[in-house]
Amino acid sequence: MVEVSEESIASIRETLSHFVSGVTGGRKIDSDALTLTRVEKLRAAVVSELESSSLGVHLDLINSKNQFSFACYVAADFTWSHPFEYQVIVAQLTIFFFHAEDILQDKPEVLRQLQLNIATGQPTGDPVLDWYARELTPKLWKHFDPLVANMIVIACYDFVNGIGIELLTKHAEVHREAPNFPDWLRFKTGLSPMYALLALARASDPQLPTGGFEKFVQTIPDVIIFTNIVNDVISFYKEHLAGEKGNYIDMRAHKDGVDVVAALRTLADEGICVRDRVLAALADEPEYRDNFDAYAKGITHFHTSSPRYRMVEMFGTPAQA
Repeated sequence: MVEVSEESIASIRETLSHFVSGVTGGRKIDSDALTLTRVEKLRAAVVSELESSSLGVHLDLINSKNQFSFACYVAADFTWSHPFEYQVIVAQLTIFFFHAEDILQDKPEVLRQLQLNIATGQPTGDPVLDWYARELTPKLWKHFDPLVANMIVIACYDFVNGIGIELLTKHAEVHREAPNFPDWLRFKTGLSPMYALLALARASDPQLPTGGFEKFVQTIPDVIIFTNIVNDVISFYKEHLAGEKGNYIDMRAHKDGVDVVAALRTLADEGICVRDRVLAALADEPEYRDNFDAYAKGITHFHTSSPRYRMVEMFGTPAQA
């Protein structure tokens, strides 16, 4: 663990408070912000579906690090304005991502060959990936407009590519003549292209003649950026303590010639501007605007409440259940 000065901690705390208020419409990092969302009902529904799938005999494999609960926190917070069955799908997609990251550590070749094996109808070499490709993916077309479903699947595969690239480049400095590399890689590894679609789409969209996508598609690039910024800003403290290098803020600081705490503040301000821009762009589409507003609050709450990001160390204790 890296020793961080009190001055830096105070600056980080101030930036986080400023950021959370700016992206949630004035909320504070108080006991409610630090308290996990209740997910018992959602978790039971997710596990019940998995038990009746081909993964029924592999549940211990995919819950070795409490992935079920963590995925449900993501789904419940990110899509809290959506129907319950919609949240079940989001949780299952999130379980796939967690498992894919674990596979990278132990069986990277399985991920490298994933799309080839799916395209040729061969087993993927992993039961969770088989379930994802043969059972979970086809469900998406029941819940989403075909174009949106296509994009969600592509985002999943691009994430697999992204984490492979990240592993190859984690010790490399950004070349001064390749300034767009950090943003390009962040686009692939943040899961944001998928969650941006899941957050704004409505459960009723597939019943519309055009799927509704044209009503919010122009905001998707900014929602992707916003998603990445929320994660980067709120995860900064725990990564800074751990002395992690090669993350987005570290690369931005190197590119801009500033220290990481200054880069954090700049990114926080950018995130607030992006949030305001999306809300303005959706002013004439109130249902999609409300979905984004709910998403901005929900993704922020997920990050402030998760013990993973160590917000309690700076802002106090969660509310008592």
